[in-house]
Amino acid sequence: MRRLRLLIAIGLTILASLPGLASPLVAEARAADAGYPQLVPPASGQAAGASPASIRFVTADDFPPFNFVDGGGVITGFNVEVARAICTRLAIPCTIQVRPFPLLLETVRDNKADAIAAGVADTPALRRHLAYSVPYFREPARFVRRWPALVEPSPRALAGKTVGVLAGSRYAAFIRDFFPAAAPRTAASEAELFALLKDGKVDALFTGAVGAAFWLSGPAAAGCCAFSGGAYTEPAYFGDGMKIAVAAGNAPLKAAIDGALRSLDADGTLADLALRFFPESLY
Repeated sequence: MRRLRLLIAIGLTILASLPGLASPLVAEARAADAGYPQLVPPASGQAAGASPASIRFVTADDFPPFNFVDGGGVITGFNVEVARAICTRLAIPCTIQVRPFPLLLETVRDNKADAIAAGVADTPALRRHLAYSVPYFREPARFVRRWPALVEPSPRALAGKTVGVLAGSRYAAFIRDFFPAAAPRTAASEAELFALLKDGKVDALFTGAVGAAFWLSGPAAAGCCAFSGGAYTEPAYFGDGMKIAVAAGNAPLKAAIDGALRSLDADGTLADLALRFFPESLY
């Protein structure tokens, strides 16, 4: 995993020279062309009121392509640019501090930052200290198969076929529950999993779309394989997505961020950012 993150970070340094976000109309068109669904759920709860005067975001710098330092020494990544887009949409200034991931909660709790943009897990324990925005990103699970066997991976089509999965993972559980006639083959790492498919030792693999997309577009895959079928996003298996975290009880800030995220999702900006940081559509 560390090697994969390093390779992703090196490749993503080219982002320092990319132009800014496309206009909302262009972003919406790109999202439609790439098949990106709208990810933010319909409005519920407190309506967005007045925008805050500013937002102090905090993030980590060790999780490309979501948050990392580019070749010019600038903090960027999908999470970071979503935070910047929120401030642009709210027409307010914002700052983005970098802290080690284990210190992010403490930074907000000590009022040294207002919001965390780093994919902090939404758990009952953390909800004692944090409130969470609506989700702005969900990593789907995908099947990957060798060319030319890119048929729809239905339970019938995969009956008796070997499917590579990470040992003990949510992907393994999903295959067990919904593709019971398939024959799972476990791997201890993503690198091992991808090698099984490339070497023809499994008929397909089932894993997270982000790591798979970078592998498929890189030299290691050598054009052997491609996504097969659609995306799987069942929250019970794959979570309900990345969220911005704010201090528990800060309902006005949460409402403002929720409103901005709904707007960014509706006009295709979130999907456009995803297309900027991931090598191909995850859906």
